[in-house]
Amino acid sequence: MPDTFFVADVHLGLDSSRRQKTFIAFLAHVRSCGGNLYLLGDFFDFWANNRAMYRRMLPVLEGLRELSASGATVGFIYGNRDFLVRSSMLESFGITLLGEQADIELGSQRAHITHGYTLCLNDTPFLIYKKNVWPVFRLLDRLLPGMLSNYVVRTFILRSKDPGAQRQTPGPRFQFTRDAIEAYFHRGVDAVICGHTHVEESFSSGQKRFFAIGSWDDTHGPYLVCRDGTFIRETFAVS
Repeated sequence: MPDTFFVADVHLGLDSSRRQKTFIAFLAHVRSCGGNLYLLGDFFDFWANNRAMYRRMLPVLEGLRELSASGATVGFIYGNRDFLVRSSMLESFGITLLGEQADIELGSQRAHITHGYTLCLNDTPFLIYKKNVWPVFRLLDRLLPGMLSNYVVRTFILRSKDPGAQRQTPGPRFQFTRDAIEAYFHRGVDAVICGHTHVEESFSSGQKRFFAIGSWDDTHGPYLVCRDGTFIRETFAVS
């Protein structure tokens, strides 16, 4: 079984060329391992469907295309920052949009992957916001001219603070709900993997495992890899 890599909260922005280079170097590492890759949300710091965004993100999208062309599976889960990403764009780079959550097979194991906000059931303000406001953003993204859509989405999405920003331990709103995770274990999932809080976290429930992956900066990136049925935490770094 090939290695399977998971990353979350890379937060590539319009001015993050150094972080792009770090991530492109990471893609070379994944290719050298013959691995598959799953991006678990907030890969982009924000996303709007316009040419300026495509142009800025083209180097890393081409890197993902190269990984896919090598025979790897590249799956994309959207997060609360990049929920406007369209499957048609990703497919043109060999990337599969999996929505906000999915179950995948890892040899004899089954993993549930998501960004993580669906597991924070105490964050009711966000869940209400998501239900009522996300459809408006999706409509505006389709109707507004490209650069105006870019401006509107960037302005309003970046107003919200990241749940893990400036805190070592997420506050109650941003803590994962144990019962929500256990529900996946009860229906036969062997591992639940996510990001969102920017804080690395894990626990075991019998043979079942939960992993939250931390966030990237310009030179370092935490990731989780499933190798021969074993989950291993690693950090990719460039000098």
